Amino acid sequence: MKELSNLAISSNEKREQRIMLLRAKYNDEKYNTVEDVVNDTGYTDKTVRKWAIDGNIPLIDTNNQTIVPITFENKRVINMHKRQEHINQLRKLFYSKQAITSKSCAKKMRYPEKTIIKWAFLDKIPLLLPNGKPVVPLTEENKPDWI
Repeated sequence: MKELSNLAISSNEKREQRIMLLRAKYNDEKYNTVEDVVNDTGYTDKTVRKWAIDGNIPLIDTNNQTIVPITFENKRVINMHKRQEHINQLRKLFYSKQAITSKSCAKKMRYPEKTIIKWAFLDKIPLLLPNGKPVVPLTEENKPDWI
């Protein structure tokens, strides 16, 4: 009986760790939707939804609704230093011409395209959207040398 109890405790601890990791990646803007988590981890939609509910994490579902209501206690807490590091990396990718579209930057950085677009907008990086238009208008300040 003791072995089963230990197994249950171990299983619950792993589950709690996965929920904490889900929260951390949600705060880091790595995950915005249930689909982001499923695509990145391979866990099922049902499992991710359960963890989001149990962890009170307001991921967005396929109906564009949050799994749990957004409250002061569960809203995203962004580490601004880490966000700036990501934006700097995005800026470097774009201006060095390693990736110039939101999709290619998302692939290289392994973040959702929606997050990449938000970062580009915040830093006025004229990444190209899927429709071929830049996220922000080209100006003398943000125009890359290679244009």
